[in-house]
Amino acid sequence: MKNNDFKLTKHIFLILFLIFFFLFNAYQIIKNTSPFFDWDESIYAQVGKEMIQKKSFFVPLWQGRAWLDKPPLPSLVYGLTQLIPIKPEISTRLITLLLSCITLILLYLFTFHNIKKILPSLLTVIITAFIPIFLQRTQALNVDVFLLLGWLGYVLYHDRFWISTLFLLVAVLSKSLLGFYPIGIFVLFHTYQLLTKQINQGKFIHLIKRLLYQCFIASVWFIVMYLFYGQEFIRYHFIESHFKRVTASIEQHFGQRTFYIDIIIDQLKWLIIPGIVSGIILTYTYIKNKNMKQYLFTLFFIPWFIFLNLTKTKIAWYIYPVLPQFALLSSYPLTFFKNKLINTVYFIGALFILFNYINPFSGILTSSYSQLEDHHRIATNAKVNKCEKLFVLVGDNTRTSYATLKSMNLVISTTTWWGNHPSIAYYSQAKTTFIYNTKQAIDKYINLNNKSCLIIEKNDLSLFPPISKARIVSTNNKTYILFKGK
Repeated sequence: MKNNDFKLTKHIFLILFLIFFFLFNAYQIIKNTSPFFDWDESIYAQVGKEMIQKKSFFVPLWQGRAWLDKPPLPSLVYGLTQLIPIKPEISTRLITLLLSCITLILLYLFTFHNIKKILPSLLTVIITAFIPIFLQRTQALNVDVFLLLGWLGYVLYHDRFWISTLFLLVAVLSKSLLGFYPIGIFVLFHTYQLLTKQINQGKFIHLIKRLLYQCFIASVWFIVMYLFYGQEFIRYHFIESHFKRVTASIEQHFGQRTFYIDIIIDQLKWLIIPGIVSGIILTYTYIKNKNMKQYLFTLFFIPWFIFLNLTKTKIAWYIYPVLPQFALLSSYPLTFFKNKLINTVYFIGALFILFNYINPFSGILTSSYSQLEDHHRIATNAKVNKCEKLFVLVGDNTRTSYATLKSMNLVISTTTWWGNHPSIAYYSQAKTTFIYNTKQAIDKYINLNNKSCLIIEKNDLSLFPPISKARIVSTNNKTYILFKGK
């Protein structure tokens, strides 16, 4: 992008909006400080903390074990952020908010670079920012914001090798193989250019080599991990965490075929209609003019949305990286009209739909994404009682669900790592083991010592015979009991 293409004074409304967006969300994060919720927040907070404590900057750790499912970047960032001397529930969420704002800046630059118009670029950012899923992820620890930031940065600066490589690294080291998505799209695009004789063979080879160099740089982490962990890394990271998620609805993440389509419609409400119309018009324009580059960059994330609908594991926030795509399409009609009055009416109408029908403020102002619950209280109690080792028998419902899923081959090796409340591990500050078998829990109970503890739900108390070596040390908890050895 040339410097004369973008002058800050022309984009003052974007700056004002981002200032408002940051301050509004920061106020909510600080005012409504709440514990990390299960599962993702507490997992990334704990893994990040362990990475810093053990100086394991390239390998995520959970309870001292290498977590080979995921790349290290998001957890490392959250671990470093917890070194800031303020509440980690505030600092880590503010970092996520900051990354979300940077992502919105990249989205604006990406849209403006392709459309060359301020109003649709600004509307794209506003719609994206207030789509409920995006807004929720803005205030919660997650890896999706790293992925989207990496994707947008790569596409925006794809013609600048080292900058685009840096963004590719952000995407790959946050979401693994999914981070390579832009590379795949550009391979297809350059192949199309070669077949349509827009570039010659020499230029094509040069461009593909460039992409391969970037892939190699982004793959160094995978190579190093394989050298250290061998087939164990292949099984955990690729077979279970990637292939199995695509081919099976693991860990109760079921949903019908239209799961993600239904989510997009629910998130955008009536704004989906101009989005669909824009997609049809763009396709017609491409067929007529054969301008593949404009078509590609305007619909860059649609192939990912199509792939997402083919996967078996259905999780609502997986839709996060393609939310800007549909916001862009919903804003695209502003490029059709030359009349300022019509554009102004459309802009206001889109905002009316956003705040009247989607109504993002209602949820964020009246509810919190997490709250202090009994499992947080019992974990804190375990910390107060200086439990160095903590065993947690998951509830009967979780045990039954796990047995069912296991019989259907819908679990992976790390399924039992988290229990139903991994935040217990974070707030107890003890080495925590979640148990899914009552016999094993009773054995741990019988052999408790003065440094080990056991958490069970109260309705499981009848399973545990009274013995002199274990004493109940929890108080004022409606759901759980904490035992500690004498």
